[in-house]
Amino acid sequence: MLTWEWLQRQEHVFGAFEISHYRPKERPNSVKIVHPKNGEEAWWPLFDETGEPLFPELMTELDAIKETMVSGLAFRRDHEHRRSRAPLPWITERKDLRYLRSVVKKIVAAAGLRSELSFTSFRHGGFTEGADSDLTDAELRAAARHRSSQQLPTYAKRTRRQLISGTKKRRVERTKATLGRVLD
Repeated sequence: MLTWEWLQRQEHVFGAFEISHYRPKERPNSVKIVHPKNGEEAWWPLFDETGEPLFPELMTELDAIKETMVSGLAFRRDHEHRRSRAPLPWITERKDLRYLRSVVKKIVAAAGLRSELSFTSFRHGGFTEGADSDLTDAELRAAARHRSSQQLPTYAKRTRRQLISGTKKRRVERTKATLGRVLD
């Protein structure tokens, strides 16, 4: 969900997202999202202007994690390791996530999803959902902390929905222009 909603890379979710970033005392209605790849960070609001949660499912999960953790990486392995009784981070000291990727492949298979899906697919899916929802390039760049829109096509896939939405917008504009000429 973090990858989908906040467009996080897997190495950021498992190597940089600390539980202290989520609803700290000084900002209980926000989450700090860091992007180590480009050194960017952003405080995302968790509630809209009416107090409605923006990410209710994700917040339920993170609230539960925060109840059991005081500090450190938010996401750790859910099983003991031969070298440690405490759950280890998914990312290794060498910043390796191969083990996590193998676990994700097993989860994808068990869920009956397409075998070509990977953890990274969920970030791309979040971008594509944003594009399908008519987010502007600026809104997508702000969410992902991209400095340039040149990278967006890599992540936000072109879809039928975007074509339909674009066509409808063009038709609305065409109708406005025709009405304007008729009224003149």
